Formats: sequence, structure tokens, C-alpha cells
Amino acid sequence: MRALGVDPGTGNFDFLCIEDDVDRVVLDETIPSKVVAHETGRIVELVKSVSPEVVVGPSGYGLPLKPVDALTDEDLALTTLEKRTDSGIPVLSGVRRLLRMMRDEGIKAYMVPGVVQLPSVPVHRKINRIDMGTADKTCVAAYAVWDQARRSKIRYEETRLVCVEAGMGYNAALAVENGKIVDGLGGTNFPGPGFLSHGSMDGELAYLLGGFSKRKLFEGGASFTPTGSEVQLDYFVQNRYTTFGEGWRCFVEGVVKAVAALTASMDSKPLEVILTGRLSRIPELRQDMTSYIQRKLGMKSRRPENVFAKNAKDVAMGAAILANGIAGGKYSDLVECLEVRKSHGTVLDYVRIPGFDPAQVVGMLRSD
Repeated sequence: MRALGVDPGTGNFDFLCIEDDVDRVVLDETIPSKVVAHETGRIVELVKSVSPEVVVGPSGYGLPLKPVDALTDEDLALTTLEKRTDSGIPVLSGVRRLLRMMRDEGIKAYMVPGVVQLPSVPVHRKINRIDMGTADKTCVAAYAVWDQARRSKIRYEETRLVCVEAGMGYNAALAVENGKIVDGLGGTNFPGPGFLSHGSMDGELAYLLGGFSKRKLFEGGASFTPTGSEVQLDYFVQNRYTTFGEGWRCFVEGVVKAVAALTASMDSKPLEVILTGRLSRIPELRQDMTSYIQRKLGMKSRRPENVFAKNAKDVAMGAAILANGIAGGKYSDLVECLEVRKSHGTVLDYVRIPGFDPAQVVGMLRSD
């Protein structure tokens, strides 16, 4: 069986295809999000070139496990939550166009849920939450569970961890207990900035900003201090203690706050913190996060072992593993443990704020 996973990252889409018998990698590509959005046909041909039997596609905020060929316009709108009045963000446009074309080409692909749609997360933790972790965070948590189980020689049901994903755009963190996701802090709920995103927004700030575009959610992160504009990642790394000192301290402290907050939702202390995402691949940044977590919380942290990909990042690895399991391959037990098949509802189901009308909101969203 060939199983392919897609990671719709802020800056790049990653594609990883593995073969079931020996986990041999047959596709390992990373492509700029702008290219995916504007040359979608070429990307679909790349996917088809390795003849995958099953694909976990870019699922945005998430849908209950669903084949791509059954996607409706409403599904596509709920996948990216981008208003029609916005100009269009490459990663979001790329997700919708890639899903439409995969559907039209008859590729056997599936959408997977975000954290808020998983039954393993108690309802009281979902109230007034949309982004507890997008579908790609479900994928990266699957990779973290798989990695801890393999490394520690335990069953999936015995894993216990906090998975932090430090991506190019957003940071997110998930609590996993008994092999199930039990809580999450998504990128727009994270208690500190990501590299690009400002993370959780003060309600008073949101009020003063008034109406703002989706693009605002991708701004104001650690890289925006003190210049007020995005800088190159390597320049940021080199100057994280000087020019970007305040932003970097806010970043690493946000990671620690997220881990500490999620342990409150767990019955037992996590065995470890697993660091994933593009920024965790940079030794200097990973070392800072690891040291801060150890010093503040007394907890060990590490990156998963890079078993599969050289180019594609952790989300794509998790998505490929889930694809294999969804199709009944050797990782099917992991899919069952995470209760992916039992996912239900939409990401709007738990909003209880007066005046919030899900049907009206869906009508304002783009599906093109």
C-alpha cells in the first residue's frame, strides 16, 4: 500500500508518500504555498505520479473523517474559514483548489478532523473554541504518539505526552493521554506568539481593531518585533537574543505556558514533551525551548526521530501514517486509538456567544 500525507503549511506544502511493507519513502517534496495555489494542476500530477492508494489531504480546520469525493461547497468553506471579502491567502486558496482538483481527478483522499471534533476531548473544554488545533495538528499528534510508542516500546494506549508544534506561522500544543488527544491550544489560542502569528489575541485589542482580515492572524509574531514587519528566519535565529530578544523570550515563555496549561487537563504528568514543526528542526531554537521547559517545568523534551522524510515535515509524516491506517494498513490501530473515525460535527458547533449564527457565518465564507 502507498499512503500519502499532505501538510498545508503557511509557507510550504509538504508531500510524503510511504509504502506499507517497509515504510519506504516514494515521495518527499516541499513546495511553496504560492506555487500550490497558482499551479495546482502540476501539484495534482505530482501526487498522481506515485500512484497513492490513499491520501490524507489538506484538511484545514478539519472535518469529520470524510472522503474528498463527497466534499460540498459548505465543507470547503468550513475547511479554511476565510471570508469572501478577504483577498485570499495563498495557503488557504491552495487548500481549497487542491481539494477541488483531487476530487475532480478521482484521487482516493480523505479529510481528517481538527481537535474540537474528536470525541476524546470533553465537551466542557470545547465551549467557545474553534481552533483547539487544526487537522494538521491531529496529524502531528499521531506522529508524536507513534514515535513515543516505538521509542519506548509501549502500546499506543500507554502513550502520554504534550506535543508542541512550532511552525513557520503558528504554534500549537496538544495534550495526549492514553494515546488520545484530550485537550489542545491551537495557533489562534496559543498563549504566546509564533514566528509569524501573534497567537491568542486580547479581547480588548480585537475590539479596538474592529473588523480585520484573516491576514491579520498571520501577523504580529516574534519575528515582527521590534521592526513591525516579517524578517527572514535565519536572520531572526542569529539575532534572537539581541534585536529580537523580547519577541523570542515571549515565544519560548508561551511554549512553556502552553505545556503547563495542558498538564492541568491530564490525570498524570506527561512522560515528555515532543517538539515538532519547522522551528524545532533548527538546533539553536530547539535547544532554547528544551532548556526553558526543563528549567521552568522540570520536564524533558525532544524532537521525534526522523525516520521517514528528509524534506517533508512532521505533519506530513503523521498524515501519511493516518492515511495508511484509514485504509486498513499496519497503522490502523493508531487511527482507532485516536478515535478519528468517531469524529463528528463542525468546528462551529461549540460557540455559545449570543448572536453567533453558524449558518450565517458559513454564508460569508469562501469556497472557491
